[in-house]
Amino acid sequence: MMPGVDIADVETTAGRLAAEFGIRPPKVTAGWVPRAMRLGVRAKIYGRRRMRLVIGPAAERLEPDELDGELAVAMATYRLRRGFLARLLPGYAAVVVLNHILVAVIAKAPGWVAQATVLAGLLTVLIVTYRNFVYRADRKVVDVLGAGPLLAVLEAERRHPSTWIYLWATPHADRRAERAGVLPRVAEHPEEHADLLDLPAVAVPATSAPEA
Repeated sequence: MMPGVDIADVETTAGRLAAEFGIRPPKVTAGWVPRAMRLGVRAKIYGRRRMRLVIGPAAERLEPDELDGELAVAMATYRLRRGFLARLLPGYAAVVVLNHILVAVIAKAPGWVAQATVLAGLLTVLIVTYRNFVYRADRKVVDVLGAGPLLAVLEAERRHPSTWIYLWATPHADRRAERAGVLPRVAEHPEEHADLLDLPAVAVPATSAPEA
């Protein structure tokens, strides 16, 4: 047990959310989570039939609704994990094929050019595919649970942004809110999400002075 986070309570919440997403309840443990994962929740979704959630000390600084929202995002990623690989692997294959074509066309190009082209292509495919995966998981959360849990997570992301290791691939909270279609909710209740977005479209309207 960690101060401020009861793993048994987290496991109960995770089990309830898993039922909402139609997956098996995950195994929840306290443990080490990379510092780059600023919200303190690590979801191990591959190579196992049952997701494992590792809760790190950083989760202690989250509000209860933010932690619940992060758990919901983890459920969505597990549910959609096969779709991520189904998009990533063909993209990698396309990069390799295009590289062979490029090498054949530019026969005199140095070997490092081909290697650099492959690496750049694979990295680009990974970033684009991962960002789309994040957007799809966000939309899944909204479809299953409504906008509230995702908005709570995005507010936490604004306060505790990812380190540079993840910033290159993880979309900004504002962009995630836009792609998930939750901006109308923010516009309707700006006082509840003052820390989330800086967009003029969701700014709190000025209160006009009463007429004499």
